[in-house]
Amino acid sequence: MVTEAYYQRASMSDDVVLRNGDSNVTAKDPSSTFAAATSHIFQDAQRSLTSHRKLCIKLRIVQQQASARGYEGEFNKKFTSLLNRILPIKKSEPAAEKIVKFCSHFVEYINSQGSGGQANNLDSDADMMDVDDEVESASTTDYRFVEFLLQHLLKGIDAKSKVVRYRVCQLLASIVQSVGEIDDDLFQGLRSAFVRRLHDKESSVRVQAVMGLSRLQGTDDEYEPEPITELLLNSLQHDSKADVRRAVLLNLDKSNITIPYALERARDVDTSTRRCVYARVLSDIGDFRLLSIGMREKVLSWGLNDRDASVRNAAVKTFATGWLENTGNDILELLERLDVLNSNVAEQAMKELFGYRPDLMKNLRFPDTLWENLTAETVFLARSFAAYCRETGMEDVLEDKMPEVTKLGFYIEKYSEFLKVEDNAATTVEQEFILEQLISITSNMDFSDEIGRRKIFNVMRDILSEKTLPESITEHAICVLRKVCIRERDFCQVIIEAISDMHDQIGSDKGDLKDADDSFHSALSVVDSPASVASTGSPRRSDTGSRRSSLMEERVLREVMINLKCLHIAQCMLENIEGALKDNLALMSMLEDLVIPSVRSHEAPVRERGLRCLGLCCLLDKELSLENIVLFMHCFNKGHNAVQVEALQIICDILISHGRALLDDENEIDSVIIRKMFLKGLNRCDSFEVQFAAALSLSKLLMAEVITEDQEITSAISDFVSENKARLKWN
Repeated sequence: MVTEAYYQRASMSDDVVLRNGDSNVTAKDPSSTFAAATSHIFQDAQRSLTSHRKLCIKLRIVQQQASARGYEGEFNKKFTSLLNRILPIKKSEPAAEKIVKFCSHFVEYINSQGSGGQANNLDSDADMMDVDDEVESASTTDYRFVEFLLQHLLKGIDAKSKVVRYRVCQLLASIVQSVGEIDDDLFQGLRSAFVRRLHDKESSVRVQAVMGLSRLQGTDDEYEPEPITELLLNSLQHDSKADVRRAVLLNLDKSNITIPYALERARDVDTSTRRCVYARVLSDIGDFRLLSIGMREKVLSWGLNDRDASVRNAAVKTFATGWLENTGNDILELLERLDVLNSNVAEQAMKELFGYRPDLMKNLRFPDTLWENLTAETVFLARSFAAYCRETGMEDVLEDKMPEVTKLGFYIEKYSEFLKVEDNAATTVEQEFILEQLISITSNMDFSDEIGRRKIFNVMRDILSEKTLPESITEHAICVLRKVCIRERDFCQVIIEAISDMHDQIGSDKGDLKDADDSFHSALSVVDSPASVASTGSPRRSDTGSRRSSLMEERVLREVMINLKCLHIAQCMLENIEGALKDNLALMSMLEDLVIPSVRSHEAPVRERGLRCLGLCCLLDKELSLENIVLFMHCFNKGHNAVQVEALQIICDILISHGRALLDDENEIDSVIIRKMFLKGLNRCDSFEVQFAAALSLSKLLMAEVITEDQEITSAISDFVSENKARLKWN
């Protein structure tokens, strides 16, 4: 025990008697008697925490009797002298920790007494007056004791011994948690001491300084140069030790200013700190609706994608229990608060929710009235449910709760018609989202029913013909068509027919322009007639000329948009096929009529998308890759950043698909040239996006053993990663 030998010596020299539980102290020398009683209490306090309350009562009686007999100063000195015995004791000693807790409990106990513990069972005004005097005297005694104790401990705050600094900070922090009001000078002394120890070289001391400063939050003067909150936030962001950052995180007052800094610790390098954000901080904040939508999105994304399983589990538990309870277990309100129209993490969050709360799966119902009046939240819930059932093999549940495929086809038709007549931009965005989710639900359904399969086939083909629909809807529709079409050749034929029909609209635009030209020349003859010149004084060619120029610009823009739409449909088709290119005449025709002319286009957007489609075609044919790999290298050398990134990705995919055999053939491209090109993109380019694409491509080629690893390549990749750690930081 820490002070056991000292206590034994004290007990042999002093005579202490506690009678009948009232602790009336009697001895030959009252001063030594009070000291011996205090020593015995401290000795018992370091043995067990369960007896602290009883010992606090005993020590309080000793203090009161010492004060009544004029030995208040001796009691205070004895108390602090006993505390001095634990100051050199290391952190690992449990007896010292128990004495620290006992000291805190005693200060808390005497502060809780005050006037409340003295004014019971009063029968007269005289008794009341006597008790008031006693209360005032006791309060003064308590205040002097606390002040003496704090002043005594402050003397050791800057001790040379790190153990003493730790114990002093620990005692001050625990006592500050229990005291009431103190004078300004003592407060400033405590504040100054904690601030100094906040920069101590020992992390254990800094942790205790954080605990003490956190108790003083909200008490700063408005003219204080360094508010306590700013000091704590600085430690939270910049302290090198995780336990210090975690101490700040747990004790920082949560406000609109501090909450963003606290939630940023969800990306801390320390696993326990990240887990603490989800297990403690978010529950301390309370209702997640107090956070902004952007912050909810970030916190969920960071937690659900964390590299550590314990952090992910804590994030899932917080979302599936705490956040759901905040909305009264209303999933639709929860989705509304996540803003599913723009969320990137809502889908993953719902997947984790269904996995954590299987009871929700049983209670969900999707009646016909819901499908007739879909909102963004209801359709997203249905789509998430369908996707989860498909991934987990719950086809029977999916068939039981989802409508038939034929009904889904009619619902898709209904909401696609809404888009054709909708004028409001905000409503249009929601209707597009609903249509996209409906098509995604369809992709999870079983198409064994021939009637339903034909209905979906016709609906998806009609959707492809709508050039105003967003690309995301087109992409999902093509995926559904690939699933509906049994053979890949039939799928390609349907898509290429849709591309051809859409591309033919460019010819109709040229016919409209010819009609406009005829109208233009007719108007020009009228303007140039003698009567017109006589009435106006000059021919009016400027108005008709600007009209023709406007028509030309509109035609060019319309042609570009149609070409982009056709190329996007072709791209989605190429991403869903695996057959050889030359075995499919429809694909060869599309390559000659659409892709190659687009690569040669003067319009940059069309040229870039055509380049991607050509790269996808090369993945299906080795000879085409040999013919065009020089073109892709030329695009890298001469193109802007976006084209360079695209070229690097295409060349990497081609080499991985066709292997080293592509470089071993007799042609002008070999592994040395490819290696130099990627190193050039990694070392000599100023664009981070190009450097990242080059580093990623080199890593893939090394793993696929397409190029041989050497010191130059590994050093270049390592240098890039080390120089861009902040930008490459995991999300």
